[in-house]
Amino acid sequence: MIRFLLPFVTYLVFISESTVMQVFTPQHMENETILIPRFVVVMVCFIAMYISPIRGVVYGIAFGLLYDVIFTDLIGVYMFSMGLTAYVTAFIARYFHRNIFVTLFIMLIGLSAFEFLVYGLYSLIGVSKVMLETFIYQRYLPTLILNGVFVVLVYYPLRKWLLDIAMELQEK
Repeated sequence: MIRFLLPFVTYLVFISESTVMQVFTPQHMENETILIPRFVVVMVCFIAMYISPIRGVVYGIAFGLLYDVIFTDLIGVYMFSMGLTAYVTAFIARYFHRNIFVTLFIMLIGLSAFEFLVYGLYSLIGVSKVMLETFIYQRYLPTLILNGVFVVLVYYPLRKWLLDIAMELQEK
């Protein structure tokens, strides 16, 4: 059951990402900021931190590829970025006690790395022509705040559930 429940919940988080983006974006309110929910990245990082780094990287690659296929024209940017972010987040978390504040800080580092990696790759290829200052103020900071609030809201239930899954996987 666990083998199917975790991917299904992660897929529901993936679906909710696009729903939240359509309903709660401030573009409808004549505002120039862009809020991008990165709930799948947060979920993948939680999986990497609390279950295993390898499982987090696999989920990052799988859902990054899904994100690339559905939302972008270029295959591989999100797949690479999510997998690398999961690995880096799990690597950093290995050295710290995981309470809510440390987890929030590590998630913000992971989300920052993810956003700048995607921005850098798209700028390098020539897909994105947005200046760095514009990117930081209109997209990066609002996105970081939105996803930081999401991390705080889901920390306790998601952590408990993922630790239960990790215990069941270790018993096998």
